[in-house]
Amino acid sequence: MVMRSRKVPRWENMDRDILAKIFEKLNVVDITMGASRVCVTWFLVAHQKSLWKTINLANSRLVDFKHPRVQNLRLDSQNVIEGLHNLRRVLLEITKFSGTVPTNLFFNFYSFIEDEDLIIASERMPNIRKLVLSQWCTISENVYQLAFSQWKNLHTLIISPHFFLKGIVKFVRVIGENCTNLTNLKLSGHVDKYLTEEIVRYLPKLKRVSMRCCVIDSVQEVSLVITCLQNLTILNLSHCVLKTLVKGSLFDESFIKTATRKIDTLIMCSKVGCRLCEDRSRALGSDAFYEKHWRNDEIKELEF
Repeated sequence: MVMRSRKVPRWENMDRDILAKIFEKLNVVDITMGASRVCVTWFLVAHQKSLWKTINLANSRLVDFKHPRVQNLRLDSQNVIEGLHNLRRVLLEITKFSGTVPTNLFFNFYSFIEDEDLIIASERMPNIRKLVLSQWCTISENVYQLAFSQWKNLHTLIISPHFFLKGIVKFVRVIGENCTNLTNLKLSGHVDKYLTEEIVRYLPKLKRVSMRCCVIDSVQEVSLVITCLQNLTILNLSHCVLKTLVKGSLFDESFIKTATRKIDTLIMCSKVGCRLCEDRSRALGSDAFYEKHWRNDEIKELEF
């Protein structure tokens, strides 16, 4: 009796739809700089539109060495340094495969975004509806205008005030003038009266706002948002800190009653001794704290 061995199919001959499902488990850097270079079949599969709806760089190690704070980041070995990716190169590689398909773009927390980076992202991915910008940047006013004029369908923006620290009024105005469909906004970091004044002036259609884990100057900033944003339905104030707080509750009963009469849902910490709030107080101003928690939110539209 002759025994014949069963022929094992080769990876390059695997059904392309199955390969695409496997590729979905990889991050975008692994696809563009790894899997797509294995063979012609994998290269073609890497172009499937189903892979590119979301460009998620948040989990990738993306640090541009021009980053003003790179010396403060922990780089444990030479191998780690060599594994870092340049943001601009990654964006260029991704857009070769994605085309204009992406509707979600999430930058890495520590990416240092410069003019050319934002131009590449906006011109090559004009259909973005959900955008997460990094903690740091150096962007000119003209590039702000160019980028957000491309992203007219933007619905959700997650951002740190550090991103536009030198041009808060111009930045919020540019968003308001171009992104008329923006309804969801999440802030991470410091919230003061200048920021809230510009938000209520230029972003009147906001429905969902999160200040989760923010440092807020005073109750007045929050009251302004609640009073002036006529379409506001949900406000998340969980785990935030008031700079003017001396003792007692973060927000008093009068504020809570006024807020709940005006909006449908007010999200706050309900537990005394909240562990996350305790961590927040100990890590005040720490980038590491924000990086750990910025992807989470009690408002589902603002998670990523």
